[in-house]
Amino acid sequence: MLQLIKLIKADIMKLKSTQMIWMHFYIPLLGLIIFLGYYSISPWSSFSKISAYLQVLCMVFPILIGIITSMVADQEYTAGGFQNILTGSEPKYLAFASKLILFLSLGTLSTLLAVMGFYIGYSFIDDNIYPVYINLAVVGILIGSNVFQYILHFFLSFRFSKGVSIGVGISESLASGLFLTGMGDGRWPFVPSTWSMRLVESLLMKYKS
Repeated sequence: MLQLIKLIKADIMKLKSTQMIWMHFYIPLLGLIIFLGYYSISPWSSFSKISAYLQVLCMVFPILIGIITSMVADQEYTAGGFQNILTGSEPKYLAFASKLILFLSLGTLSTLLAVMGFYIGYSFIDDNIYPVYINLAVVGILIGSNVFQYILHFFLSFRFSKGVSIGVGISESLASGLFLTGMGDGRWPFVPSTWSMRLVESLLMKYKS
């Protein structure tokens, strides 16, 4: 456990000279500004606005995860041809686990900002039809659904290339949108990238005011 903590601290130090940490805050803030700005003048219903925002959030996650994990792989390759991650810990999986834990933590903070920031911001525009506990449930769904995505894309980035990871992320985002339609009925449980989209939409429909 002590070695894992040291590895996480070392990974944080590596990221201080990059934009990867700040990307987890800039991107959600940009999304909030765009959507809340548009929704302040949009005639849509509250359900349509909230549902559309969360659908877009679910769709962009696979792409963003693919980009971020590929940036981590590039950083490790540049630093020493993956030697640090292969020889930097014993057992070797700890070096991978430290990166996974760090980016899951950053992803959690980013998700909280995106969902709860929207909840707070939207309350200044219109009546929020979903209470805070529903929004926290959405956060939990997004985080839980994306654990597999982080593991998959770390593997793709380190084993193959950033092009493969980003390409798969784009395909997953498209699939999550398509599988929200009747095409996904009965099939979506077998496609991990669609879990968050389907579960969030089901939650919103169940507790729709």
